Amino acid sequence: MILDQISSIGVPHSQPSLGIGRRRGKGAANKKKNLNRIIAIGVSFTITSLIIILYYILSVSSTTTTPTSPAGDAVLLAVEKEEGDALREEETVKQFGKWAGILRADMHLIGIETLGIHKHAIQPLGYQGVKGHFCKLDWSKYKQDPPSYPMFRMLISESGCDKKRNILTLDLTDVVDKAREYDKSIAKRQTPNADDVHVMPPSGFVFHESRVGSTLVANSLTALNPDAHRVFSESDPINEALKACQGVLSTCDVDVNAALLRDVVYLMGRTNNAAEKRMFFKVSSIGSKHIDLMQYTFPEVPWIFVFRDPVQTMMSHLDPKKIKEMEKKGIRGTKAVCLRSRKNPPKDLVGLAEELSNRNLNGLNDEEFCALHLASLCISALKQMQDENSKGVAVEYDNLVDKLIEKIIPVHFGVSIDNEARQRLLDVSKIYSKSKGAAKDWKEDSEAKEIGSTPKIRRASELFLQGSFEELQKHTIV
Repeated sequence: MILDQISSIGVPHSQPSLGIGRRRGKGAANKKKNLNRIIAIGVSFTITSLIIILYYILSVSSTTTTPTSPAGDAVLLAVEKEEGDALREEETVKQFGKWAGILRADMHLIGIETLGIHKHAIQPLGYQGVKGHFCKLDWSKYKQDPPSYPMFRMLISESGCDKKRNILTLDLTDVVDKAREYDKSIAKRQTPNADDVHVMPPSGFVFHESRVGSTLVANSLTALNPDAHRVFSESDPINEALKACQGVLSTCDVDVNAALLRDVVYLMGRTNNAAEKRMFFKVSSIGSKHIDLMQYTFPEVPWIFVFRDPVQTMMSHLDPKKIKEMEKKGIRGTKAVCLRSRKNPPKDLVGLAEELSNRNLNGLNDEEFCALHLASLCISALKQMQDENSKGVAVEYDNLVDKLIEKIIPVHFGVSIDNEARQRLLDVSKIYSKSKGAAKDWKEDSEAKEIGSTPKIRRASELFLQGSFEELQKHTIV
């Protein structure tokens, strides 16, 4: 019965009978009327067609004889580009499916998971077991106002990439393989497009002691040429890649770790923005302990280590006034970065404490532990600078902006600075580097830090930091 009902759908019902006794004269009249209607419709269609053809001829003639305005040309070019971009994107989606956004460099690497990293089963220098998280970042936010988004995580949040629904997670080696294959196909193309993906190699790395002006360096590199520069300020993928083999036994060696770091930098350097030419990385302070891996992986890439007077640096971490203000707000204990590993200190601090003070790590107070932690970063950087093939130099905080303009950017990083770029850099340096949306004027505070320091801070600085500070001064570029 159901099949009978379905088969009856769309079948017209029989028309009711008009009667057997119709007269012939009435039928003939109807035929004549129908013929007249057909003739009228035909004539109307012919006239309409002629009008359309005539209008088209006149339109073509006017466009070929009358030049368009520059504004009109720009609009036409913009429309053609948009249509071309949409078509290429549609073709990429059809061909690559979920990979399309990554391959077209519309989605960016925002994080990696390295807990399962191990040697590749086939490639001796390769790796497996790493996941990559991808999302579309709005780079214009950071480029237009670096002090408002001084850390990569803030750009992630502003771009909606802190929400799972916007993140695509894939095996990193699979992504790299497909991306390299895609990039090779573009390189072979005879007629390149302006928005084709290209890969920016790293132009420089910024390491630092922590709270010593490194964010100002990152902001300055961005402001110098926002269109051409992409700066990653303490990004998770680089931080994780640098320490991927830390604590991992035979399943992960330096070559495996270098392969991962190389792939991460490659993916982060892919862009479809034709204006972007250079890429810089400001690494988190703890990453200074892995400068050796960076140098091993990218031996020709210049890098700097930013440091500051020991007492001033310690005050940036353990300023007594700030600690008291936190306690008034009900916040117990300090949030100082230098004390994060206090409960579970790394092994290198154990030996360093004995070497510098002949004391047990557990017997150090907060000021001493903080100074010891900062010393470990400085000593790590010093060790790599002493390599005869090193591309690293030390940069002291004092007069940092002048050093950036005169030596670090044009000489060490090899990026020319014209008058407009110089002014942009000077302008951004007047704003507190971590304003986070509420623009604050920057004020020099070195003298105030010296005055406000405590005896404990001064003693700890002298015991653990003064030696490495003086050695770093010998390796400064200016």
